Amino acid sequence: MTYHWSTHQLTEYLVSVSRPDDPAGAMQVALERAIEAVEAEVGAVIIDGQVQASIGFGARGVPAAFFSTETGAAGTARTVELAGSGLLHLAGGALNKVAGRPDASSDRLITGRLDDSYAAEEIQMLQAMGLVLGLVLHNLNTLQAERSRHRLVETLLAIQRSISARRPLKELLDGVTEGASTLLGGCPVALLLSDPTAPGALLPVSVFDFTDLDEATLAAIDLAMANGQSRIEVSTSGDETVITEPVVVNHEVTGCLAARVKRKGVGLRDQGELLGAFAQQVSLALTNARTLDAVREALHDSITGLPNRALFLQRLDRASRVATGHGHDLTVLFIDLDQFKAVNDTLGHQAGDELLAEVGRRIKDCLRPEDLAARLGGDEFGVLVDQADVGLATALAARIIDVLARAFVISGREVFIGASIGVAPLTSRHQDAGALLSDADVAMYCAKRAGRGRSVVFEPRMLDAVANRLSLRTDLQHAQESGQLWLAYQPIVQIDNGRLRGVEALLRWQHPKRGQLRPHEFIPIAEETQAIVEIGAWVIRNGLAEVARWREGSPGLSLSVNVSARQIADTRLPVVISEALEASGFPAEALTIEITESILMEDPELARKRLTAMKDLGLRLAIDDFGTGYSSLAYVRQFPVDDVKIDQSFIAGLRPGAHDDIAVVRSVLSLCESLRLRTVAEGIERPEQWAILADLGCQLGQGFLFSRPLPAERWADYTQSCTLKTAKAVTATASR
Repeated sequence: MTYHWSTHQLTEYLVSVSRPDDPAGAMQVALERAIEAVEAEVGAVIIDGQVQASIGFGARGVPAAFFSTETGAAGTARTVELAGSGLLHLAGGALNKVAGRPDASSDRLITGRLDDSYAAEEIQMLQAMGLVLGLVLHNLNTLQAERSRHRLVETLLAIQRSISARRPLKELLDGVTEGASTLLGGCPVALLLSDPTAPGALLPVSVFDFTDLDEATLAAIDLAMANGQSRIEVSTSGDETVITEPVVVNHEVTGCLAARVKRKGVGLRDQGELLGAFAQQVSLALTNARTLDAVREALHDSITGLPNRALFLQRLDRASRVATGHGHDLTVLFIDLDQFKAVNDTLGHQAGDELLAEVGRRIKDCLRPEDLAARLGGDEFGVLVDQADVGLATALAARIIDVLARAFVISGREVFIGASIGVAPLTSRHQDAGALLSDADVAMYCAKRAGRGRSVVFEPRMLDAVANRLSLRTDLQHAQESGQLWLAYQPIVQIDNGRLRGVEALLRWQHPKRGQLRPHEFIPIAEETQAIVEIGAWVIRNGLAEVARWREGSPGLSLSVNVSARQIADTRLPVVISEALEASGFPAEALTIEITESILMEDPELARKRLTAMKDLGLRLAIDDFGTGYSSLAYVRQFPVDDVKIDQSFIAGLRPGAHDDIAVVRSVLSLCESLRLRTVAEGIERPEQWAILADLGCQLGQGFLFSRPLPAERWADYTQSCTLKTAKAVTATASR
């Protein structure tokens, strides 16, 4: 079973056992609490070979195995076969000395547990319980012991409270040596621990009233460390002697507590018991310190050093309760990095970790001392903005977005990413920290959809939109296999004569309940997951197969297919295209792969690498929606592209007399001509637009003027009427 070390439990045990006025009551309470602490079934207290208290044995009595002193090495347990019950694991603590030593006392507290073995911490706890019980029983016998008991309890409780309060380790150890000295009549006490940097060496970490560690004291300490034995006594000159008690942590002797005591007064047995109790406190303090280190590792992110999601939710829950109780504001930021995956895929995970660490530092530098940043997982971060309203939190979000948009130098290269941030203020509707963080996550999701690199404040209506989006994401997983996805084809014509030159394949989704969905309703959802990679491969394969059949009647027909940023990042994209070309028999030079200019700007190195691999297949490359990404043609020319598709926003304003709009398009066409790039105008809807583009020298065009996207089964009808439509359009254009 899993056992959680609890200093509170030992403190309560000490108080409970000390409460009864008679030894029998103390033993019964001690046994009950010990059995409860380790979830044992039976137990007994044995003194001078006699059972003084027992639980769980009934009429059959305590078996002989419980009377054996052969409990194994210090800190271990043994097993016995209990008739009628099974294998019984035994562990406990000597009332006077640590169990398992050659000079162990026969007075013991022992517990038995069926089936489950004891953890090291449980054994150490039972040892401490045995020692405490032994002290209490002995102190109950005399008035002097009674007075000592109160002083010991007070001192140990004070140490326990300090351990529970997580006081600095040096302060705790100093409290142990001072407390031991006081209860031992003011004698010198020293604590030495193993030096982690020098095996075999000891460091005096806490010394109380020891002017020097003489040879006799060092000899006693060396002997205790070597043998691991309790209360080794080494005589010194005069009426003093040195007693020692090893410090054991997780079965390992890690140090020694030594005291130089007077021969007269309290007996050496009593002095040794007191010193042993304080050695146990040292063990507890060291164990607690190690546990805290383990807890810190469990609750902090190893890459950034920031709190992780678990700790963030703990702190957020506590801060939320305080904020609600005092009526002050509290706001949460949910930060998601933009383009982090591309960096990770391109430069490797080590570079990705380096980037995350720097992101964590930049976020932390933006915060006030009372704010808390955490890495929630992956490339997501959270910020608890305490006593801050939405206005202050939004201003903080803007600062974070600004600093994360600046260049990072990772592995010797400049890297640009960004961040989208959701902002959620604490309200009465939030029942727990998870709900508040979830709202901030929803707002971040909306920020991503709105265009990234921005912050959005949560509004309840967003929940319906996100729920709808999640529903679509689930449905999309089954859309392809159930035949709901299909391709529409929009003609691409030659501007100067209206002749059909090619088609662009456009994805459509016939949802069984929602009807036909437009691309902008589901393509972004597909791009959020790996679904777009599989769907994109399906589009390429089916588009090439269908248009290959049409080329039998239209030999020069070309095909254009869009690919997303996730497809570009996928190393298999060139392989997918190559296999689809081979399977369909489609000539590579008649295939055009379209990408948006934003893909080029997000990760230029990755884009150049992937585009070069595709270009090597012999196909054409086009920049789609040119003009919306704010790049220049000179920048685009750094990549192996062949075509530029001018976005319909530039075409919409073309009309006679619209001199500025015409001038913009003319300049783009002129520059493309000088760079030997073929031009395609998108969104041509009116005859005058066609006429102006023809005058300006644009080479290809597409739009509703020529045809809306058509399903494959209507393509034959379109090609039959294409000549007539073209002739009418040319006549209409010429007549204007």
